[in-house]
Amino acid sequence: MKKGINYIPEELERELTLTWFFDDLPQEYKDFRQFARAVEREYEELRQLLQAAEEQLAKQPGESELTARVAYLGRRLEGLEKKFPWLVSEQLLEFVLWGVPH
Repeated sequence: MKKGINYIPEELERELTLTWFFDDLPQEYKDFRQFARAVEREYEELRQLLQAAEEQLAKQPGESELTARVAYLGRRLEGLEKKFPWLVSEQLLEFVLWGVPH
């Protein structure tokens, strides 16, 4: 029995249904995001602490404790940037790993 010119059997329609990336996330992506979230949180906290320390140092130049704190936080940030270069990359790592191939 024909159901019209645009009829697609239900079984075939289920197979042809487009599945979006976020409908069924790969486990690798979930694992990466869980790991990356913690690293990104630490990086952002360090950036905020460094900015606050630099502002205090600008108000109190020559303060040895603040100078040491700024240097320490700067080294911590540099270490994270070297260990996880995707933190400062202009391209999202998620797109590179799970994006649409060209």
